[in-house]
Amino acid sequence: MEKIKSYFSDMNKEKGFQIGVAVVALASIVAALIFFFNNCVNLTATKRYNAYFAVIFIVMIALTVYLARLLILDKNWSYPRLFVLMAIGWTFCMQLVMPPISGPDEVQHYYSAYHCSNIMLGMKDHNLSMDTSKLGSWVQDESFFYMRGEDYYMMPYLDVTFPYQYAVLAQGNFIKHSEELQDNVEVYIAPSKASRYLVSGAGITLARLLGFGFAGVIFMGRFFNSIFLIIAGYIALKLLPVGKHQFFIFALFPGVLHICSSYSYDNMSILFSLALFTLCLYYSQPQVKLHAWDIIILAGCVVILIPNKIVYALFAVWIFAIPLKKWWTDVALSKKWYEYSILAVLGAGLIVVGRKIVIKYYYVIMQNVFWKYDGGIETDTSRDALTWNYFKAHKLETLKFAWDGIKVDFWYNINHIVGREIGHVLLNAQVAWACIIVMLACLIIGMIFIKGNRIKKWQMVVFGLGMLICVIAIFVGCMTRFTPAEGSQRIQISFRYLIPIYMCMCIGLGTDAKENKLALSLIYIQNIALIFSMCSLLHFLFHLRDGMPAPF
Repeated sequence: MEKIKSYFSDMNKEKGFQIGVAVVALASIVAALIFFFNNCVNLTATKRYNAYFAVIFIVMIALTVYLARLLILDKNWSYPRLFVLMAIGWTFCMQLVMPPISGPDEVQHYYSAYHCSNIMLGMKDHNLSMDTSKLGSWVQDESFFYMRGEDYYMMPYLDVTFPYQYAVLAQGNFIKHSEELQDNVEVYIAPSKASRYLVSGAGITLARLLGFGFAGVIFMGRFFNSIFLIIAGYIALKLLPVGKHQFFIFALFPGVLHICSSYSYDNMSILFSLALFTLCLYYSQPQVKLHAWDIIILAGCVVILIPNKIVYALFAVWIFAIPLKKWWTDVALSKKWYEYSILAVLGAGLIVVGRKIVIKYYYVIMQNVFWKYDGGIETDTSRDALTWNYFKAHKLETLKFAWDGIKVDFWYNINHIVGREIGHVLLNAQVAWACIIVMLACLIIGMIFIKGNRIKKWQMVVFGLGMLICVIAIFVGCMTRFTPAEGSQRIQISFRYLIPIYMCMCIGLGTDAKENKLALSLIYIQNIALIFSMCSLLHFLFHLRDGMPAPF
C-alpha cells in the first residue's frame, strides 16, 4: 500500500503516461469481455462452439497485455520481432472471425488451391482436351479433378451462412476426419493457374498428408498464406532502410489482414511487390554492395508477379532507384566472368519477357480500346464498350464518366484496403468507422511526427513513376468494361489491385527512424482499435441473417 501511495505522490508525465496506458488496456479488455459474454457465449451450445470464440478473445487480450507491458516498463523492442508476434496473433484472430469462403472469390480460390495440392501430390486432371490446337486444356463440363469427399461436400455449408459458419467449423474435424467421406469425388469446376496458389496449396497438401479433417484442411491452406505474410514482413523489416513503421501499421490493417488470411492469390501479389520494393531500397544504400545474383533476386520478384497480375511487371521500373553508379562500380567493374554470364542470360530473358508483355498489352489495348471487341470482356450490356471511336465522338461525356468513376473508386478502395468493408460483395462485413479513422490516424501521424532521414527526391520520382504507370495501366484495362468481376457496382478498379501500390507508397514516405516510444504507442493504439474492429465484425456477422431461416 505504501508503494502505491509513494508512486502517486510524485506524479510526472512519465507516470501519467504509464497510468494512461494501463487504463486504456484495462478498459479495452473489460469491453472485450463484456462483448464476449453478451454476444459470443451460448450456454445451449457445445463447449467447442464457446471455445472457438474464447480463443479469439484470449489472443487479443494477451497481445494487449504484452504491448502495455512494453510501454509501461519501457522495455527494448524491435520491429521484426514485434511484427512476428502481432501478425501471428491478428491473422489467427482474423481467420476465426472471418472464416473460409468469406473473402472475395474465395470459393474459386479454394478449389484452385486444392487443385494445386493435387499437382503437388502427383494427382492428374482427367478428360482434358485432345484437340491438337489446345492440347491438355480444360474442357467445360468434361474435364475434372479429384477432391476428398469430406472436403467437397462440407464446403458449401460455409458459403454465406453466417452465423452458422461458426458452428460448422467449431464442430468440424480439425485433426480427426470423417471416415465415411474419404472417397474421392469428381469436381468439374475449372481451376485457376496453379502457380498462383503455391503457398496455400502447400498448406492443403500438408494437412492432407497428416490426415486432417475438413476444418483442418481448409484452415491450413489459409494459415500458410498468413505464414507467408509473417515471413515476408519479418525479412522486409530487417532490410528496409526507411518506412518500417508505415509497413508495420499498413500490414495490420483489417483489409490487408483479411486478404493475407484468405485463399486469395493477391497475397502473393502484395508480398512479392513488397519484396521488390524492399530490395530496391536496400540495394540503393551506399554501404550495400550489388552483385549479379542480387539482380537475379530482383528479376525473380518481377517474374513471380507476372502470373498473378501481369500489370505488376511494370514495377520493374523501381530497379532504376538503385543508383547507376552502383551498377558500374559493383557489377560492371567486378571483373568476374560468371557475373557477366549471368547478366547476359538476364538480358536475354528480359528481352523475351518484355516482348511478350508488350505484344500482349498491345493487342489487349488495341482490341478493347481502339476498336470494339467483345471477346471474353465482361461489359454492361446497356452501354457500348468504351472504344477510341466512342471517345472521339463523346469526349466530355467519357471524361465525366471516368472522373465520376475515379471519385467512386477512391472511397471504395480506401474502405476496402483499410478494412471498413471486408469480404466478398454478398457479405461486405462492416468494421466500425471509429476504428478505421484511428488506424489511418496512426499511419499518418507516424509519417509526420516520427522524424528521420527520407529517401532521396529522385528516388521518390522513380518509385512514384512506377506506381503511376501501373495505376494508368490498371485504369486503361478496367475502363474497357463497366461491370467488374466483383459485382454490378460502378467501380472501375478493384481495391485488390491497389493494395501493393498504397503499401509501397506509404513505406516510401517513411523515415529511417529507429524504434522509439512514439512508434510503439501508435502500434499500441492500433492494437486497441483492432480489438474493437474484431468485435464490430462479430456483431455484424452475428446479426447478418436476423429474421432469415437457417440455410440448412
